[in-house]
Amino acid sequence: MVNDSDTLEYANRRVVAALQVNPRAGVGEIARILGEHERTVARRVQRLADSRAIRPTATYDVMRCGLGNSVGLRLQAAPGALEKTAQALAEHPELRTVLALCGRSSTLWCETLLPYGSRLHTLMAEGIPGLPGLPDITLVEAHFTLKTFTTEASWHVPLLAPDERRQLLASMVQPLADLADHYELTPTDRRVADALAEDARISLTDLSRRFGFSVATAGRRVSSLLERRMIQLRTEIEPALLGHPFEAQLHLKVGPAGLDHVGAELAGCPEVRYCAAVTGTSNLLVQVCVESEAHLYRFLGERLGALPQITEVATELVVHAFKRGSVLKDGVLAAHPNQP
Repeated sequence: MVNDSDTLEYANRRVVAALQVNPRAGVGEIARILGEHERTVARRVQRLADSRAIRPTATYDVMRCGLGNSVGLRLQAAPGALEKTAQALAEHPELRTVLALCGRSSTLWCETLLPYGSRLHTLMAEGIPGLPGLPDITLVEAHFTLKTFTTEASWHVPLLAPDERRQLLASMVQPLADLADHYELTPTDRRVADALAEDARISLTDLSRRFGFSVATAGRRVSSLLERRMIQLRTEIEPALLGHPFEAQLHLKVGPAGLDHVGAELAGCPEVRYCAAVTGTSNLLVQVCVESEAHLYRFLGERLGALPQITEVATELVVHAFKRGSVLKDGVLAAHPNQP
């Protein structure tokens, strides 16, 4: 394991940035674009993977796949039990993200997936099931995601020149020009998507062997999932390793008429890892990742200050990430019972 207090050397960070833009890019392609020797890039990628500094994975677009709705949960642990509670929550299969926050109060922020029209009342009335032996956990708030403007899959550390990024994007499967809000997820789609979640860089040859496809069929299956944006590929890494240790979760109040505009503007900011319209007293949830307190201060004053539709901002620092997008702290992909 790589220590989170370390920062990867510059050449490694450039390779990671390339893998963030295109998680399936070949080492030869990355080497050519970055101007490195192919064997050097291959060694760097292998060492990063072996140390579990990176985890190439994939996540479902749960709304487009009809799997349910992403729900953000604000939880309060018993006094003195934050660490123990967070560790147990990270092991819980129904929670995809577990973050410890510091701002309005020391608290935990979790993300779960609820099938449409089910279990919300139970969740609100009885809390999260299946957590025996833990101190009391108070469910403070639950926020439904209404529209996602950008996710962690689209974020990358800004170390690439525009032309380098364009070249990496050019080799990716491009989404359809007219995407539907919903596509039917077939059993074969689910098997292929799960294989990509285990390893987004799995070769088409290995996919074809696993499922008895031809290589061409495996390629078409992967392309179909990506074209319809049913899944998103991403390279998971702790931002601190990339020299961006300051993460914050922002709760914004935005006038209804300006919600789309503000969401789209923030989604295009290099500091923003996640941006979604949500239910609750604050209607826009934004997660940012920057180099220092000064960068966060400038983001709040300059980026947000330039958007008059924002009427209120509440800022909480992410002090520790126990689980991100179903990937545990040690880089292991955790099972999720609601994932097909």
